Amino acid sequence: MFKISIRPIKLIELPRVLYITKLAYKVPFKKNTLITKSHEPKNIRESFLNKEFFVIAAIIKNKIIGSIRYKFVKNNNLYCYKLAVLKTFRNKGVGSSLINKLEKIAKIKKCRKILLDCAQEKKLPDYYKELGFKIDKVEKHLDHHDVYMSKSVK
Repeated sequence: MFKISIRPIKLIELPRVLYITKLAYKVPFKKNTLITKSHEPKNIRESFLNKEFFVIAAIIKNKIIGSIRYKFVKNNNLYCYKLAVLKTFRNKGVGSSLINKLEKIAKIKKCRKILLDCAQEKKLPDYYKELGFKIDKVEKHLDHHDVYMSKSVK
């Protein structure tokens, strides 16, 4: 087994996070659909510096192997997005370790809920249900379904 450490990233590590995210979202969940890749804002560096969002990373032997982004949103909630783990480290507890760290952050910040949305077609709601999230709403689009989920912070 390997020892995973979870910590906030530094600015110099942002390109690695973007690279891992690009790899993780490389394969579209459905061919010939509107959503086929991960889109990144042009001003992501500035947004990170301005603390418009935060990133925590999973690290093994000083190498980032996964990450998740989050921000604080209305009604005192934490919204998480772009969970990405290198393919060779999937199904080894990396994603759940990142979510567990988010839960600790949410508790420290006295958030009410952790929110996320995911694609039904990628079977992600089942993964998040295993981590204690519940489905709040499903929105059908032309070629996919957005699933909005939440978990109360205890």
